[in-house]
Amino acid sequence: MPQPDRPAWIEVNLSAIANNISAVRQFVSPTTQVMAIVKANAYGHGLIPASRAAIKGGASALGVALLQEGVALRSAGITAPVVVLAPTMPEQADSIVVHNLSQTIGHPDAIPPLEAAAKRHNTRARIHLKVDTGMGRLGLLSDEVLAFAKKIDQNPHLFLEGIATHVAWERAEYMDKARHQIKTFSACLSKLTDISVTWRHAANSVMTVHMPESHFDLVRVGLLTYGIPPTQGAGALSLSPALSIKARIAQVRNFSAGQTLSYGGTYTLTRPSRIALVPLGYADGYNRQMSNKSQVLIRGKPCPVVGAICMDVIMIDVTDIPPVAVGEEIVLLGQQGDRKITVNDLAQWGNYISHEVVSLLGARLPRHYIS
Repeated sequence: MPQPDRPAWIEVNLSAIANNISAVRQFVSPTTQVMAIVKANAYGHGLIPASRAAIKGGASALGVALLQEGVALRSAGITAPVVVLAPTMPEQADSIVVHNLSQTIGHPDAIPPLEAAAKRHNTRARIHLKVDTGMGRLGLLSDEVLAFAKKIDQNPHLFLEGIATHVAWERAEYMDKARHQIKTFSACLSKLTDISVTWRHAANSVMTVHMPESHFDLVRVGLLTYGIPPTQGAGALSLSPALSIKARIAQVRNFSAGQTLSYGGTYTLTRPSRIALVPLGYADGYNRQMSNKSQVLIRGKPCPVVGAICMDVIMIDVTDIPPVAVGEEIVLLGQQGDRKITVNDLAQWGNYISHEVVSLLGARLPRHYIS
């Protein structure tokens, strides 16, 4: 017997993803291409459907963090360029080459395994060389890049597809530091006049919106792909949020004043109250730090989450709206009527960042895709 759908789910609008990528393409120069970042299950939106939607919207490449993500894209029949942005292990080199993935490297030791794998398979390994211009994480120092890039360029088993950096600063008060990184990267690129590179890239979503000089040949957009404004906002870009979280009320209970709710009794009712129970919790990615802070929408009206958020259940105070019924739909993220709850709202309530809000959404929440 088929099982009924879980009464809590994620709704993803694939047309919104395609339209967001199209909007970014129109925003940047015609000579600048767009990489959609689809790591972490496409920021919780679903790796394969979101990637296809991004390509439909005009993405020239996809960015992942893990080899396994790249292999999954290839297994799904996606042939667009895929760049693995994080380090991989030497024993993974054959898989990178066989699946025609591009590997980001930031250390000379990463080259021999890829070169050997390319020799075994009679092909060339695609390389994106990472430059550390101030992030202090991955990459060669700028004065090391020229000699290393020449070695890659002259190697018959390697193809220098890209040179990249990553900006560490996103808030408005740190834009001078971000500009310094871009100037350092530009100076580094100016020394590579005899080396042909397909993509020079530095811009994430924040830099794409607020620093045109960072665009180069390619921008890497994560939050913008999914219609989520980055730090400092989306500027002139018109975005459509792609993801909503919805659920149905499982039970409604009446409580007297003085009753404490949930673990630790962190919320005490000050009046007779009606409390709705919703079958979703922190195991689904609804952050426990939002306890007694977040809201949901019922009939287009905000209602507070009360008591500690549990692994599988949250409690909603519905005292101030007409009696609700079991099975009634609520919105935890997204729009209902004229009211919205945004990713940034959840981030503020939970004291974390927008990337975490969506990338931590659990696999046990079914994804429903619409266009």
